Amino acid sequence: MTTNPAAEGTAVLAPENFSILDELLRDCCLELMADYGLPASQTEVDPEAATGVAVAAIDFSGRDVRGTIGLRMTSSVVLESYRAAVGHAIQMDSVEANDWSCELANQLVGRLKNKLRQYQVSFNVNSPRVLQIFPVAELERALRRRFVCDGGTFAGYLDVMIAPGFFFVPKPSDAPLANEGDLVLF
Repeated sequence: MTTNPAAEGTAVLAPENFSILDELLRDCCLELMADYGLPASQTEVDPEAATGVAVAAIDFSGRDVRGTIGLRMTSSVVLESYRAAVGHAIQMDSVEANDWSCELANQLVGRLKNKLRQYQVSFNVNSPRVLQIFPVAELERALRRRFVCDGGTFAGYLDVMIAPGFFFVPKPSDAPLANEGDLVLF
């Protein structure tokens, strides 16, 4: 859960940490869908109003950060991105649609993990899962970015805890970041 530790009696976390994560979440979401031919723009339209919605999430944990990243998409975003990736259509209520929703969440956390390498942050990732019940109250407290594209709407959520005293400080890397899909990070 993205919390304000000061309210819980612990040390105050730097708001810059959450600002960095918020920007990374935005960039990761936009880049992910653009790679499937769905360029998007940010919106405040709540995808919850849409019908036919898929939600997939993945938990992650590391020394400096832990939490959950989620991806909520209208069925048309799931179906269009799958068609772009595989070359044929599927039905929304199919096993393939559930698997693809999880794969998109997996790619989203992979992008975040890749971008966090510049801050010397690493974490382990659990298996993605489809959420049958959308925990609106919990995710509305998380970092959230909403988007609209020709295929529909989608939103990225990042519910994160940052270790007390940790600050995201970029450090130059000896090697450039890998292109998405060119590297497996575990």
